[in-house]
Amino acid sequence: MASYRLGVRVGNWLEEELAEEERLRDFIRKREQGQLLGQRLARLQESVFKKVELSVSSDGFVHFGDTVLLMNPDNKSSKEREPEISGDVTLAVDMEEVSLYSDEPLQISRGLSAVKSVDPMGRNAFCIVSVDGSAVGEPLRYGQNFLIGTKGGVSDKMTETKIIITHCYTNRNLAIPRTFCVWSYFGREFEVICHNYLDSHKVEEDQNHWEIVTGNPGPEDGIMLERPEALPEGYKNE
Repeated sequence: MASYRLGVRVGNWLEEELAEEERLRDFIRKREQGQLLGQRLARLQESVFKKVELSVSSDGFVHFGDTVLLMNPDNKSSKEREPEISGDVTLAVDMEEVSLYSDEPLQISRGLSAVKSVDPMGRNAFCIVSVDGSAVGEPLRYGQNFLIGTKGGVSDKMTETKIIITHCYTNRNLAIPRTFCVWSYFGREFEVICHNYLDSHKVEEDQNHWEIVTGNPGPEDGIMLERPEALPEGYKNE
């Protein structure tokens, strides 16, 4: 029969008690600093899913400092392939799940994906930022370089118009091929890449088309996509 010395048993109990006290102190410290997993998840939800008000363009232009959505509009080719990949999608920032378990402040990664949502929120609302010293409020001109930051002159002013967004360093266009999906922390989303999709006439295809979506200037609020269609004066919709 094995025998145990009293000192050994007491020593083991003391070590376990000290370890439990250390875990409790660590728990209290993290709770006070807001670093518990539940607290970090709550802040993440509040940040990335918080409703964002888009800028309202009274003159039809996009301006530096505006908060907008970048939308890849629905196209016929996606409908023909698979209904699940059809519909309007918006550019959104992704998040590295590993950051949830780190003591460092939560960081939204530089990764991008596209979501089947046109509701402006922290993930998919972007700010138009100047790189050449243009002042906030100045209109963004055709061909002018700019940055898009998270919030968080063409003939018809750009807003609600299909445009091409070109990455300056690679000269490749921002695109959503809709042939691949990625699984992010937020679920199944569309892959976003930089690639020039050109037809036989060297014209950009639907995968490269984007629209800058602003807020609705009318009394209905919401976004421009939800604005009622303008009808000629005297027209009756029967």
